[in-house]
Parts: sequence; structure tokens; C-alpha cells
Amino acid sequence: MSTMTKVFVVLTAVLSIALSCLFIAAAAQTANWKQLAQDYQERQTAEFTHRMNLQAIMEATLAMRDQQLQAKERDLVAAQDLATRQADELKQIQASLAREMNDRVAAQAGQAKLQEILGMQNAEVAALQKQNQMLLAQNIDFQTRNTRLNSRVLELTSNNTILTDQVRNLQEKLYAAEQQQVRTAGGRPAERATGVVAVSPNVPSPIMGQVVSVDGNYASINVGQASGVTQGMTFMVHRGSNFLADIVVDRVWPDQAGGKLKSIQQEIRPGDSVSTGWTTSGVSER
Repeated sequence: MSTMTKVFVVLTAVLSIALSCLFIAAAAQTANWKQLAQDYQERQTAEFTHRMNLQAIMEATLAMRDQQLQAKERDLVAAQDLATRQADELKQIQASLAREMNDRVAAQAGQAKLQEILGMQNAEVAALQKQNQMLLAQNIDFQTRNTRLNSRVLELTSNNTILTDQVRNLQEKLYAAEQQQVRTAGGRPAERATGVVAVSPNVPSPIMGQVVSVDGNYASINVGQASGVTQGMTFMVHRGSNFLADIVVDRVWPDQAGGKLKSIQQEIRPGDSVSTGWTTSGVSER
């Protein structure tokens, strides 16, 4: 066998081995490709399924979003209606507030007017109180003058009684002198002058006592029927030289009497003096 033949045989064997290796590799690679194709197919199927699921989920999500959006739109419409109602209520509240402000301004004006009227009335009351005090002082002065006039009347009455008594005594003396003259001359006794009447003084003495008890506007005194006290008699209550009040007697007992207080000037207390005739100088007037 020649060298060329040996080389050819060797080359043929090498090529056969190479081709066998290539076929084996191709067959192995084809199996791998089929496996890869199956894997790719399965992945594509899984991916398609996943995408379909995602699409279903997205559609469900979109549906839910649509529902939520519709609910939001309904809420928005309700909120707009509520805002409209609240705006109307706000307008009503503002109108009511404006009316209340007007009423408040009117009330403040009325209050100021009432305060002005009250001030005027207070001034009138103060003037009336001052006038009342002046009238009270005038009343006290009139009572003092009345007391003095009563004392003067009593004094004049006493003087008149004394003068009347003196006139009666002079008339009696004159009559006695005429009778003596007639007896001396031997004639008839002359008649007593017509119209000559003996006058006896009629000046009652004052009844004096003290206040025993005081109950409101009613007072009791320690003189009664035994001292000449009668119903309707008026006693003057005094403390020293100060006139306090009058007591008009409406109940009388043998040694006690009671009556209502009139013309009260000061507080009456037990122990204050009472009399049917009294002046600041201590002269009886009743």
C-alpha cells in the first residue's frame, strides 16, 4: 500500500470521525433546540397566560376605577349640592346677622335713650327729694309756729280770763259801792246791773305722762281715765325740746291709754314724754 493510499485512508477516517462528531453534535444540538423551543413555547404560553391574567386584572381594576370614579362623581355632585345649600344657609345666616346687628344698634340706641330718661328721672327724683326736704323743713317750721301760736292763744286766753275776772271783780265792787251809797242815803237798794254775769276761768290744765311701749305706729302711755284722758284726745310726744310725733288716743283704761302715731318726725322710744299741751319753751298749749 502506498503512502498516498495510507494518507487517503487516514484522511477518510479522520473525516469520518469528524463527520460522525458533527452529526452527533448536530443531533445533540437539535435535541437541545427542541428542548429550548419547548421551553420557549412554555414560557410564551405562560407569558401569554400571565398577560391575559394581567389584562383581566387590569380590566377588573379599570372597572373598579370606573365605579370609584362614578362614586367620586356622585360624591362631587353631592358635595356641590351641599356647598350650594351651605352657601344659601350662609347667606341666610349673614342676613340674620345683619338683622341682629340692626336690632343690636336699635337696642343700644334705646338703651341710651332709656339711660337718658333714667338720668332725667333721677334728676327729677333728686329735685323732688330736695323739695320734699324743703317741705319737711317748712312743715317743721309751720309746726313750730303753730305751737308758738297755740301757746300765744293760750296766753291770750289766760289773759282774757284774768281780765274778765278783774272786770267781774270791779263790777262787784261797783255794785257793793252803789248798795252802800243807797243804804247811806236811806233809799231802796238798786238792782244789780243787767248783763253782769260772773265769769269763772275755764282753762284746763295739761295732762302729762310718758310712753310705755311702741309697736310699729301704735304707742301706749301711762295715763288714762283717772287723769282725764278720753278717746279722740291728742297727745304730743317730745324728748326734751324736740317734737317727735302725735298720739291720737283710741283706747282708754283707768291708768293707761293707747293710740296711733301721727306726724312722726323721729323714732319714738319708751320713756319719751307726752302731754296734751307742750311747746319748745315748756308752756302748755292745750
